[in-house]
Amino acid sequence: MIAIHVATSVAVDLGVNFEREIREQPDAWERIARSDAASRLAAVLEGEIVLVGSGSSLFAAQLGAIALRRRGVTAHAVAATEAQGDAKAYQDRAVVAISQSGRSSDVLAALDALRPRCTVALTNTAESPLGARADLTIDIGAGPERAIPATKSVSCTIAILLSAASLVGGERTRGADALIGTARTVRTWLVDSGVNDVMRAAADIAIRHDVMVLGTDYGAPIARETALKFKEATYLHAEGFEAGEFRHGSAAMVDGSSVVIGIMDRDAIEIVGQPLREARKTGALRYVVGTLTVDEIPRLGPIVDDPYNTLAWLVTVQLLALYVARARGIDSDRPRGLTKAIVAE
Repeated sequence: MIAIHVATSVAVDLGVNFEREIREQPDAWERIARSDAASRLAAVLEGEIVLVGSGSSLFAAQLGAIALRRRGVTAHAVAATEAQGDAKAYQDRAVVAISQSGRSSDVLAALDALRPRCTVALTNTAESPLGARADLTIDIGAGPERAIPATKSVSCTIAILLSAASLVGGERTRGADALIGTARTVRTWLVDSGVNDVMRAAADIAIRHDVMVLGTDYGAPIARETALKFKEATYLHAEGFEAGEFRHGSAAMVDGSSVVIGIMDRDAIEIVGQPLREARKTGALRYVVGTLTVDEIPRLGPIVDDPYNTLAWLVTVQLLALYVARARGIDSDRPRGLTKAIVAE
């Protein structure tokens, strides 16, 4: 294995904003639970829906599209940066434009190309160029984010999308009580000894070279978001995969310098569990994030009920990225070469 430098002492002043914003998420979810954000969004989700975003917002869009399709709604997630090429297939649809800052040039250009019949802005900055263009602006209410890696804005957006999809489907499983219950469970875990397991895992991950994150269904966009957080915060090479597709070629990359993380719930046991088991013979470091594990692979994160288990997954992998960054001596608040929003000069 190629040796790399890892900080010999953990500098807790690195990533202070990133950590604070991770820990603020349960409070933000409770605010959402007491708001009308999800019901306002559900009221306009008619016909064919296009969700558009970039980076973390794209992965939130992908998860929202899955939630809507599960309820019989035709929904597509489109990368804002690719919208120009895809535009003819998606024009004159209802578009949910997702942007933390509301200033992303890529998202605004995507709206020009898509020419929506109705635009909904799902943003953390209602007073923004995106908000000004939208027929309906929904403030996700995450509060200020000072760290460049997005945390609160991602989980708040996903909470609203999941709740809205449930309402569209005539369900009440993702109501306010379920979201508040998830918030309280995760808040307790954040001050509990379970976080120590994440810190120990981070110390081992920090000396590896590649991180591969596997998911299925809702876990697939969470896997991609996890990989993005690792890239942003730790500078490790990381990729997110649909677990089944990972076995069709990409598994050849796994060796003793790798980390393989599975996003796991009951629905993922077979699809995600198989490549995790197969990775054992390579000597790769293996972890599960979620409610269940396979073959005694170490499990990380709080256990919450299915309606909002994605939020628990997000908090866990965000903390994991924070602690890996600290172990590597990296200030995850200000990753090199990145800004909070990509805006055309």
